[in-house]
Amino acid sequence: MLSNTFVALSLLPLTLAHFQLTFPKARGFSDDVESNFPCGGFNDVQKQRTDFPISGGPIQLNMGHPQTNIAVYVAIGDNPGSGFSVVARQQLTVDGLGNFCIGSISLPTSLNVSDGTLASIQVVSNNHESGGLYQCADVKLVNTQLSQTDYNNNCKNNTNVRVSQENISGNPNGSSTNASPSTSATGATPSSSKGAAAQAKAVSWVLGAVGLAGMAML
Repeated sequence: MLSNTFVALSLLPLTLAHFQLTFPKARGFSDDVESNFPCGGFNDVQKQRTDFPISGGPIQLNMGHPQTNIAVYVAIGDNPGSGFSVVARQQLTVDGLGNFCIGSISLPTSLNVSDGTLASIQVVSNNHESGGLYQCADVKLVNTQLSQTDYNNNCKNNTNVRVSQENISGNPNGSSTNASPSTSATGATPSSSKGAAAQAKAVSWVLGAVGLAGMAML
């Protein structure tokens, strides 16, 4: 019975985990400080940068909450600090856990960037307590597109993950609720459930499993 308790307890980090940016390669990740603006506790620019196509490249995330609002911002320069003022993808709502890919993030043509321009990408999500969660990646903008193999390796979606709302005004760390329904090919419709409520339900299920396992040991 003791092993059953450990199994139930091992599910808790997955239920409570925040999102992770896996492509482009993030500066770093710590669940404890991901709420620290602007880059989740990793404010130092990395020397090793990921080549990112000017014409558009994927953003690969691993989602740790049943429902999450995310947006993507860009700052141009070798060390932009907190100056992520370019909106690369307006806020959207993602339902589901695990792999989620935004298929193509490109820069506005008005930026007039060129091959070799240094930049940083910031992904922001809502924190289910308050404020936001942040991940950053340092990139070199290039004219070369990803090969189909590289694209497929860095853009994956779990079958249960979908976009339920798009073009939500404001930043995920704010409180804006104005949104338009998703027009994605998956035919997703706006979800009526709240992320915090779904998370609480999942947590209570795991805690209940732990409790039952613990009682069985007595």
